[in-house]
Amino acid sequence: MDKPDTRHQISRVNRVRQSVWQILVAGALLTLGGLIMTRANAAKKIPEPSNGDPSGGRRLTEERARALIGPWYGLFNVRGRADVRTIAERVLTTDYQSCAGNEPPQCQGREAEIALVESFARTIPDMRWEILEVLVAGDRVIVRGEQTGTPAGALFGVPHSGKSFKMMAVDIHTIRDGKIAKTFHVEDWRGALEQLRAEPPHASADARRSF
Repeated sequence: MDKPDTRHQISRVNRVRQSVWQILVAGALLTLGGLIMTRANAAKKIPEPSNGDPSGGRRLTEERARALIGPWYGLFNVRGRADVRTIAERVLTTDYQSCAGNEPPQCQGREAEIALVESFARTIPDMRWEILEVLVAGDRVIVRGEQTGTPAGALFGVPHSGKSFKMMAVDIHTIRDGKIAKTFHVEDWRGALEQLRAEPPHASADARRSF
């Protein structure tokens, strides 16, 4: 009669062990599920940096940078360009700063920049600007370009001669909320003015023959 009792006790022990194991597994699954939900909620609350992009979290790529700055550079192609003020107010922040140097006095605001770009229609009516390279670093967009044109009159003290110039320019833009907030720019105006002053080769030869 002892053996049946022993088997019964062993069966009870096994059932208890099985119940305990099921409870432990269920508890572990609940804990794991809670961790997953916590991390998911945290990810929703903390968006990725937007790099100044209006789409709320998408990385600022070269393609997207070109789309943002393209309308602004289009205004430097004077012939057939769109309305300067309309485009400027669309692509530049209200507190936009254009800086030719590192000191505050070397910067000007959006209104002054609009006036400058509008003036190109009078001073360099055939001005063209070609974007040669675009680099993106966080919320910064670096542009290497080439500017060409023929002044309609004297330019920076150089008398009008009908000559044209070609020069390199480098701009560093800060993008904020999908607009250009600040630009540091450097142009080779010295090289451009030297081209406007330069005498054509035949003129130099004629001058040598006159002596």
